[in-house]
Amino acid sequence: MTQIRAIIVDDHPVTREGLRTALGLSDDVLVVGEAASGEEAVDRARELAPDVVFMDVRMPGMDGIEATRQILQAAPETKVILITIDESRGAISQAIQAGVSGYLLKDASADALVDAARNAIEGNAVIHPQLTRTFIEEVRMGEASSDTTPLSKREREILQRVADGATTKQVASDLGISPHTVKTHLERIFEKLGANDRAQAVAIAIRTGIVH
Repeated sequence: MTQIRAIIVDDHPVTREGLRTALGLSDDVLVVGEAASGEEAVDRARELAPDVVFMDVRMPGMDGIEATRQILQAAPETKVILITIDESRGAISQAIQAGVSGYLLKDASADALVDAARNAIEGNAVIHPQLTRTFIEEVRMGEASSDTTPLSKREREILQRVADGATTKQVASDLGISPHTVKTHLERIFEKLGANDRAQAVAIAIRTGIVH
């Protein structure tokens, strides 16, 4: 089997070293580069054309999810595996929408890291079992909320604009209402969808067909 060329991305040098050491235990993976930020990850991925990128989620500046989007836009054949301590449903949904091939916790074993890389190359997605349970719960929450508490036309308009990337002020300007009114609508949307924040609300709404 040809070695899998990998890049490690994390803003903490100790974490990068730990991942490099873990991946070095296998002959299947060759670490060809590292990056300490999302911006650097995008540049390194374009420069080195790795097979797999092991990406931290939470980093100063560009986070791992946005870096994933940019890397996959430039090189769709590259596989990205997120490695994080973040178990929130919103983060998992964002990651899946961004096109990641795996989502692991930072306590993943060396074997789990290598297996994730192999599976990614073969076109299989790998999500840590604990995170899978969390994601399934979110799907159930979203489906139940969609069935029992559909959004009003105005709420759908607002959420669609949020999904398109508009800020509260931009939404208010587009719809001719005050920012305070937008925030009030968003609070109601979160409650109806069982969401904790905008990202999670958008993820649920896209999956249930409320917005596109």
